[in-house]
Amino acid sequence: MSARPALLRAGKTLVPLLLATAAACGVQGAAPRAAVPAVDPVSGQVTAIETDLPGADLSSVRGPAGTLVIGATLRGGQLAGGAQPECALRRLTSGAAAPQGARCQALLGAYAALERARSFLLSAGAESLPPAPVAAEPAADAMAELRSGLRYLPASDAFTLLGGPAGARVPASLNAGAVAREAARRQLKPLLETHPDEAEGIALFLGAAAAADPGYLAASEPGGDPMGETDLARPLPAGAAAAQHLAGALWAWAEQTGDLVAASRAVLAAARAIAAPRPGDGGTGPAALLSLVADQLDGAERDQACAVFRGRTSADGLTACP
Repeated sequence: MSARPALLRAGKTLVPLLLATAAACGVQGAAPRAAVPAVDPVSGQVTAIETDLPGADLSSVRGPAGTLVIGATLRGGQLAGGAQPECALRRLTSGAAAPQGARCQALLGAYAALERARSFLLSAGAESLPPAPVAAEPAADAMAELRSGLRYLPASDAFTLLGGPAGARVPASLNAGAVAREAARRQLKPLLETHPDEAEGIALFLGAAAAADPGYLAASEPGGDPMGETDLARPLPAGAAAAQHLAGALWAWAEQTGDLVAASRAVLAAARAIAAPRPGDGGTGPAALLSLVADQLDGAERDQACAVFRGRTSADGLTACP
């Protein structure tokens, strides 16, 4: 008897089994893809964009970037209560899931923006943190304390999320730089109390690096920023905070390097050194952090960084720049 019929019979049995196995593996291994509101990088307008959200549960809006809750109360910086949203989804012809209803669209769009910020920070060498609670639509008693967009609350290691601001070109919750700044503040939590100027300056810079735009905050200002007061690439006003001057110096240097991710990696390494100082590390303050950034460079790269830092800040404390 020929072996061929037996092989054919075996093939008829194996092929469906293999297809089923492959399908199961595909479902488990592929990242959920969703069509969510986001800023189109070409037009700068808010539109629906398809994006992969690894590890996310789209219907309850949670994943590695955070866990959204609605109706939580906020007292003394602490969150309590709330419930996870339930979002109905529909499947598009492309295979992506689209949230139904304006509320779920806004929630998933905000989660996607936080996931993009998280991905950027991880690419720059940030620590992988557990998902943080994100209080969307907090109870009315908290509304007066909060501002639009995503905001980090160090006391509870959580975020709040509010829509708006009214009249802005880009909702703050979808502003890539603004969201990355708040995600960076969580990464920099150890610095927030001991070195607040450095922490806020680094977070402000990382937002610009994530958005590749030194004026990223203007998009979510109701009237824009006609005077350029929030643009890190412009000379800052005399009364600007130390954090703004630090962020401006870091941006000026990073822009010259042409590699924003590598520059962000060096800045985060300097932040870790500031958070865990060793004997002989030198002084403190924004200039000391800039010195730690320059100290990671060699030759012409260090000379370039030192020249930029001297031009944007006081030379005092730049011990890596003789």
